[in-house]
Amino acid sequence: MLIAALAACSDHKPSAQNGSVPVTVALAMQGPVAATLQGLGHVQGFNTASARAQTSGLITSIDFQEGQTVRAGQPLAQIDPRPLRAQLAQDGAALQRDLAALANARDSLARAAPLVSQGLASAQQVEGYRAQVAQLVAAAAGDRAMIQRDRLALGYATIRAPIAGVTGVRLVDTGNLVGLTDPAGVVTVVQIQPIAIVFTLPQSTIGAIRSAMAAATGTGPLVEAIGQEGGGVLDRGRLLAIDNRVDDASGTVTLKAIFPNAGKQLWPGQQVTARVVLGTDARAVSIPASALQRNAGGSYVWVVDKANRAAPRPVLTGPRTGDSIVVRQGVAAGERVVTDGQFALSTGAVVTITTPAAAAVARRDNPDQLGLNP
Repeated sequence: MLIAALAACSDHKPSAQNGSVPVTVALAMQGPVAATLQGLGHVQGFNTASARAQTSGLITSIDFQEGQTVRAGQPLAQIDPRPLRAQLAQDGAALQRDLAALANARDSLARAAPLVSQGLASAQQVEGYRAQVAQLVAAAAGDRAMIQRDRLALGYATIRAPIAGVTGVRLVDTGNLVGLTDPAGVVTVVQIQPIAIVFTLPQSTIGAIRSAMAAATGTGPLVEAIGQEGGGVLDRGRLLAIDNRVDDASGTVTLKAIFPNAGKQLWPGQQVTARVVLGTDARAVSIPASALQRNAGGSYVWVVDKANRAAPRPVLTGPRTGDSIVVRQGVAAGERVVTDGQFALSTGAVVTITTPAAAAVARRDNPDQLGLNP
């Protein structure tokens, strides 16, 4: 089919019956080219946690600035501690009361126990003292547990950063009541160094990705984060994991990569393109992407021979990197391919090699008639 389509291309004749066709050409170059896969994704914090109240009370102060970088355990807000201190004092007093009663019960037991053999005290009375001692020992243990709980609650009156990271917009203002059941917390803290990118690739790439991960033992394949709208490479990291299932609806698999984000070019929620480098082909043949033509039969290029005659040739292409595309079959290294002026060519046409600027002036095809101009 492609051969027939290329034959149809040869029926197109240049507008001038005599003379050569001006074209620009480029050499097919051989050299190392990275084999890559690209997928759209978004940035997310490597860890995300909400700073929540672990006790109930009134917020008396907010101790951070929105967007501030904080360390793990840094105070972020303060709950009024006075009710908690009062509860701690009350439970401490209860412990002292029970300890005093315990001391008295033990003293009574110590005095009554020797009198049983003399008939001056009953065994039932002594057993009652022993039960009272046991009850007061348990009561004192309960008091100590209450005091420990009160101290924890008093410590929780200072709301601290659960992880190191950057704070978001605060969700609670001074003067509000907070508690254990609050769904949002005081603020969300996101770890951005390192940071993660979650992206998807077609399920057909799983085999190649797993092979690359096996080859990159301990580190994972290289992943480049590329900004939208020509933002360039924002950071380089490593592939961390492949999800354990393929999405039934889209036929894609989710992947996660980790980046150091030293320059903080990546930010949670940002849309990026993730480019996974699977390996390097040391002898890949590349041509400018502008040389590649397509029709109903597939992809082809115009190749110029030593006699400066052009002929179409079907090609099998590989990955594209920037303005170049890998040709796996159809063009050899060192051959000349036409990068501009293809629409005026026919099979066997004699060409004149020009610079890009000269070709723009001397071209014989009419872009308006070809439907290239808007």
